[in-house]
Amino acid sequence: MKQLALKAKELAEAAKENPAKIRAKQQALTRLVSALQSSGKLVRPQPGQFQGFYKEIYAEALQRLFTHVCKKIETYDPEKEVLQWINFLLKRQFFPEAAREFFPTLPKGVDPRSVKILTSDDLDRENPTEVNPQQVPLLSQQVIQCLEEDPEGIFKSTHIKGCPAANFQIIAIQHLSRYSWEEISQKFDPAIPIPTLSSFYQRCVTKFAPKLKEYLT
Repeated sequence: MKQLALKAKELAEAAKENPAKIRAKQQALTRLVSALQSSGKLVRPQPGQFQGFYKEIYAEALQRLFTHVCKKIETYDPEKEVLQWINFLLKRQFFPEAAREFFPTLPKGVDPRSVKILTSDDLDRENPTEVNPQQVPLLSQQVIQCLEEDPEGIFKSTHIKGCPAANFQIIAIQHLSRYSWEEISQKFDPAIPIPTLSSFYQRCVTKFAPKLKEYLT
């Protein structure tokens, strides 16, 4: 823990001290974010709440947090521990912001705990109660077909801001085809950060779940 804190502090200070050296700053920030992601020490606010939503909310909160860190590293106070600063921001600012982004979209009177988000695991699951799984392809293959056909053009037209090539259609097809997030990230030039891809994908799955179910009915 102490070694991690010292490493994070060193990287944060390196990024902060190189505002004019763009390449050096970006390298330090990339290493800092990577160290934080793999640390296992990031706080998980309000565990047990937001059932069915927590994974997506947390992913969105992390994306906002790391974006803030990269843009506002100059606000870091070296007198404080980096993890203390990061976890404070995550718990007090970015997790609440991410949670508010999800819940206003629910119809009035709907209990969030009663809403089921369609995840990639759901998309991959067969439905043996209605059809013989030996006679039909996996549900994920059917979803891939729907994504490819895209009769209304909505999957291809929904993309990561500033990157039309990184649209939901191509990202979802690759993810359901068992490509790793790292592999998908490297398919774009420049590579798209994995948290950005994952967060975008989860938001789109939530948004398009009713439409996908409609197509599959």
